[in-house]
Amino acid sequence: MSKEFNKKEIYPSPKDSFSFVLEPISEMKDEALVVLDANVLLLPFTTNIRNVKAIKELYTRLSKSNQLFLPAQAVREYLDNRAIKIADINEALQKKSNQNFNYVGIHPLLESLDEYKEVIALEEPLKSAIKNYQAKIRDTISAVQAWGWNDPVSKMYHEVLADRILDDVALDFANIEKDLKRRNDLNIPPGYKDRSKDQNQAGDLVIWHEILNLAKTKDKHLIFVSVDEKTDWWHQSGKNPLYPRFELVDEFREETKGKSFHIVSLSTLLEIFDTDSEVVKSVKITEEEVKSTTDSEIKYSQKKTKASFDPDDEYRKYLNIPIEHGLITNHINWSVKGGYDRDTYLISEVDRAGNIINKYNFYDSTKTTPPFGREFHAEKI
Repeated sequence: MSKEFNKKEIYPSPKDSFSFVLEPISEMKDEALVVLDANVLLLPFTTNIRNVKAIKELYTRLSKSNQLFLPAQAVREYLDNRAIKIADINEALQKKSNQNFNYVGIHPLLESLDEYKEVIALEEPLKSAIKNYQAKIRDTISAVQAWGWNDPVSKMYHEVLADRILDDVALDFANIEKDLKRRNDLNIPPGYKDRSKDQNQAGDLVIWHEILNLAKTKDKHLIFVSVDEKTDWWHQSGKNPLYPRFELVDEFREETKGKSFHIVSLSTLLEIFDTDSEVVKSVKITEEEVKSTTDSEIKYSQKKTKASFDPDDEYRKYLNIPIEHGLITNHINWSVKGGYDRDTYLISEVDRAGNIINKYNFYDSTKTTPPFGREFHAEKI
């Protein structure tokens, strides 16, 4: 169907859509299905142990009442990103363990000053304290590395959620692929906002089909728990989510013969089920931090995708890239190993039209000891 007639695709039963009354969460929470998005599974990696315990208690309760489910696609996305969350923790510790502290040092001209003598007297215990502090950080790093895949969050999931994962064998992925094209062509949620992605364009849509399939099978209302606030999931007021897209609410009603669909954050879910208010507040703060970080990463990524034609770029000179070609530089990771502080980049060499000519793994390394020499190394992919 062409875009001129896409409203009929979106609202096939306008009379029913017009008269539908959404069931309030407060009245359906004790029987509704609760489905977790991948971003909600990842959230506990950035919160504290008290919150993890409270989340575990709620998930246990909902599992025992056969309300809690995980889409197979959400689990796949969680597995793809879990290591990144742990690596972020490890990287933050690594940076602190190798951080250089600047001391006042020796200044003979100041030796007659009592104030300077006091400064020098304080330096030695300070140096000792910092040395011990960094040693404890390195001990913590060793403990994190010893987790393997048995970190506190993964252990909690193994205990509570292992048997709550949906089986997507019954899904018709060929039909979902056709549905993805239809939704992208007509801007029908969910998922059309992901059409510019190189990979996993259909991720949201696969989860949506799993949600619909589960709700039809169980004949239940459903609460989807997600941190995602993209405009193909939410109507927004300014930059804030207002209500779930009515197209989604109505499609859910149509597919489930009148059931209700809600989207909430994890902090809201905890609040709905009477979790301690301090935990709710803390999780909400974590959600805001995650959303802020995600927004910054998106802006940074968008900025970095613009090709640079700077003739004085030091990476360009090292790679001997002709001036008529641009460079797109994306930071991949940071590490400290073998006496070097190393940043790794993926550099794409492009022409004026944006076509990729070559790709390189680029390593920018600085020695961690004097004279702190800098070295470049590159591998053509």
